[in-house]
Amino acid sequence: MERKSALHELLELKKPLDEIQLTLDGFERDIVPLVILERRHVASILRRYCDGELNRHDVERWASLIVSRNDIDYNSDVIVREYLLELALPADSQLTRERAGKSAVALIEGPTAKAVQAAARVLHDEAIRHGWWGKYRKSYDELAATDPIGKLEFDGLVERMLIAAMQAKAGDNL
Repeated sequence: MERKSALHELLELKKPLDEIQLTLDGFERDIVPLVILERRHVASILRRYCDGELNRHDVERWASLIVSRNDIDYNSDVIVREYLLELALPADSQLTRERAGKSAVALIEGPTAKAVQAAARVLHDEAIRHGWWGKYRKSYDELAATDPIGKLEFDGLVERMLIAAMQAKAGDNL
């Protein structure tokens, strides 16, 4: 089995984690991402937890294993990364089956990265136009080029705003 196939098995948790980990341990670690963790992967794991197919320990181990690997990318999806870190760090999380179900729905129905960037660009441009940033005058593209962490944090804020707006529209607070 090639490493990329084993990584896909991990993302989709197609086999027991011990078996997947044993297979992956047979390969050298690589710093180049070979696969991308998508919202659907996290949502699937959360749904399987809700259905009782996986227990809390399974979810934590799955998330921890993914977080520990450099050959799995998040494709700059802040929400996926936040969920994954929350799942991997059980002391900081209160994951109930009900909350997992709502989170899975939010992941699937949440705004796309393209929608977040479009909204972030509008908010950033309006903030500059109204002087909300003070003397800061960099465009959104300059922010992305010169401060990738700042852009990631700004996009994360905008994404949470969009999700909050969607939840308010649906009358559902997670």
